[in-house]
Amino acid sequence: MADELEVRPARAEDRDAVLAFCAHTWSDGDYIEYVWDDWLKEDDGVLLVGVLDGQPVGISHVAMLSDDEAWLEGIRVDPAYQREGVGRILTSRSLVAAREHGAAVARLITSADNEASQRMFARFGFVRVAEMVRFRAPALAQDDADSPLDIAKPTRPSPDDFERLWEWLVQSNLAPLTGGLEYADWQARALTEPLLRGYLAAGQVRLIEEWGAIQALAVAVPTAPEWDSTPTLAVRYMDGLADAIGRLALSLRAEAAAEGYARVELWLPDLLILRDAMAGAGYEGDDEVMLVLAREL
Repeated sequence: MADELEVRPARAEDRDAVLAFCAHTWSDGDYIEYVWDDWLKEDDGVLLVGVLDGQPVGISHVAMLSDDEAWLEGIRVDPAYQREGVGRILTSRSLVAAREHGAAVARLITSADNEASQRMFARFGFVRVAEMVRFRAPALAQDDADSPLDIAKPTRPSPDDFERLWEWLVQSNLAPLTGGLEYADWQARALTEPLLRGYLAAGQVRLIEEWGAIQALAVAVPTAPEWDSTPTLAVRYMDGLADAIGRLALSLRAEAAAEGYARVELWLPDLLILRDAMAGAGYEGDDEVMLVLAREL
């Protein structure tokens, strides 16, 4: 059956058939319907569909997160055609498409519980670069924000601070556990020097310094997820000592309240010390651990 699969760029008329087999991806549905139109029309990526006898039976999306970083996502196969090699072929064609778009590396995220997915991607040379957990917390209630809690007062460093911040990040003990990646919603890309300079220029870096040393750093960017629309203060990168990370995370909840965001969201490595720090700051971590896989192209 796999030999008969046609893989081509998706078309508008494929939508209904694709959404039909994506309807029960998870118990609460799937996000594909919310991103379909954007994926279909974008220039810096490609939405592929696998077709058998004229009927879409699988999809895969390749997003270019930078000039040389590809992100594979949205790999879905009609349950009636699973374990027939459809996912394998879509992954192979996705890697080809990523190379054609100039990618030097491809990454993706999958559940630590999804052993079948991990085995398939391992066959393509993907290796684990991070084990991450998503944390969320509501904006701090006004009464709490006004109370004398031990809420840190982070500073916002300027572009002039770039060199010392970059040197600190390079030497960070946490960076190898994050893969050196920043996390925006369900995608990850390298936190590069140009990105950090841009965040500093935009005032989106928060810093806790004590005793003449950096204790914790966060890159926080306001956003509203496409399939949620909840105003969110999204922390794309968090680094530092566990205690300081907890205090910085609590201060971000207070900031969210002051700026009118409903919640704070961030990703951290799956470490007990970090789970404890985040719980102390009022955050709830997902039960599901996610693996970030990568391979060079």
